Amino acid sequence: AKYPDIFPPASGVETPADWGLDYEEWMIDNQGKRLHTWWIPGVPQRPVVLFCHGNGVTIRHLAKHVQFLRPLKVGICLFDYQGYGDSVGEVGERAFCTDAAAVWRHLVTERGLKTENILVYGHSLSGGVATWLARQYPCGGVILEGTFTSIPDLAVDHYPWLPARRLARIGFNNLDNIREIKVPVLIAHSTEDEIIPFHHGEALFNHAGGPKRLLPIRGRHVDALVAMGEVGCFAIRDFFHIG
Repeated sequence: AKYPDIFPPASGVETPADWGLDYEEWMIDNQGKRLHTWWIPGVPQRPVVLFCHGNGVTIRHLAKHVQFLRPLKVGICLFDYQGYGDSVGEVGERAFCTDAAAVWRHLVTERGLKTENILVYGHSLSGGVATWLARQYPCGGVILEGTFTSIPDLAVDHYPWLPARRLARIGFNNLDNIREIKVPVLIAHSTEDEIIPFHHGEALFNHAGGPKRLLPIRGRHVDALVAMGEVGCFAIRDFFHIG
């Protein structure tokens, strides 16, 4: 099991141009740390997905997720955390959260996006970033894919013979955050998830404080929602009333 460690991978080489898409490349500052960011435009007035990617990938590995979202004709903002890809800095829970906040501020203050048009998408480890961001900053909704109640909770699942809660170096307490989020939250989680057990998704759904939907799916942790194709894409469309 790779949890509960953070491990940035080697960066890839692809860009959205390789995926047949127009895009802009930005370098967004977070207190002197430069965050490599891609902006893929959508249809005006449609929401923008602020995509917080999971562990072990960079934005150059997100072709499948981007193509999965394309039928919604939403804008997509992808960024790499400090220490990932071409972004500069040191990895860590606080760094990840402030990185996402810096990108959110850039979208709102520099690009003029309305906060209610921003959907925060957190995949796997970055569910912890997405719930933190949505608790601290206004947005239109949250999509959580295959994430956990907290890293210490997940550590107990993987290492029940160890004092896992005490040894966990990061927290990412989604359960505390989700109770305070009042915007709609869609939770997609595979019943076959081999990394983060399905009961984490159920617990998050049960404690969510606003409009919510639990979408049980099947497949691997890494791409269960993407593998659903249009069925998964249109579940997002219908829940958030896109288009």
